[in-house]
Amino acid sequence: AQTAFPSRTFTFMVAQPAGTPSDTNARKLQPYLQKAMGQTVIVENLAGAGGTLGTAKVMQQPADGHTMLVASPTELILSPTTIPAVRYTSEDFTMIGNFGRIPYVLVARNNLPQATLPEILALAGKGGTPLNVGNIGNGSLIHLLSLDFERLSGLKLNHVTYRGIAPMMQDLMAGQLDLCFTPLAGNTSTLLEQGRMRPLAVSSVAKSRVLPQLPTLAATDSRFSRFDYDVWGGIFVRSDTPEPVLAKLHAWWSETARDTEFLAWTRSSGGDPLPVPSLADTRAFYTAEVARYRTLLKAFPVAARN
Repeated sequence: AQTAFPSRTFTFMVAQPAGTPSDTNARKLQPYLQKAMGQTVIVENLAGAGGTLGTAKVMQQPADGHTMLVASPTELILSPTTIPAVRYTSEDFTMIGNFGRIPYVLVARNNLPQATLPEILALAGKGGTPLNVGNIGNGSLIHLLSLDFERLSGLKLNHVTYRGIAPMMQDLMAGQLDLCFTPLAGNTSTLLEQGRMRPLAVSSVAKSRVLPQLPTLAATDSRFSRFDYDVWGGIFVRSDTPEPVLAKLHAWWSETARDTEFLAWTRSSGGDPLPVPSLADTRAFYTAEVARYRTLLKAFPVAARN
């Protein structure tokens, strides 16, 4: 006989610091899950090592659906591929819900002498001190974006690694970091509205719904014509979780994702909600993304150095 589900407190594990898109999503979902399941739901943040610390902790919990990981490709695909010490693989997890796609925005510190992207690109080949560009770990998607930006622009950049998006953004706003790519989600729009940093361009080919006035990298310079990056986030559990539990969690997500208030919040925070697919299609999407990101990583072997 299987233990009844749910039977105890739920945990949303976030492998990134508070204030990041994954954290924001988890805290938004907290009351929805609590109401639907009749159980207490807590959000736990455990950042560090490219998101692998929090992710590994989920692997240490029972595969019974009560501990869910709210994560992105960095924690689940890129970090375990590039960090030899990691003992989990992408295949140890299965996706039960997809938040949709979010573009990145390239931002600069307010006191950077070069006020526009063309002015920054004009520095290529002129020598001088390289600009500092932030990332959240070797092999993270932000690291790959930065490497591709460096390659296409011809700039020489100094890549600076942080424990998460929040400390990276704090250094940028304090004028200690020149540039970085950050997801156009969470509190990013608010910080831009407050003038805490300077937006330069978005990473996707299509313009952002949140900042339609901001150009894309592809439209700014022909060198970036194929520069098209965005990121998805999702809800994951261990892949050995019983099928009836997976089905119940996916049913909860399907109802929540179609909720009018939740949809409005997702769009207002920069997300592009996807139609809710079946559980089988959701898991197939994740499998395909694992293959896609591993191919991307092979294009930048320097990202795998540790």
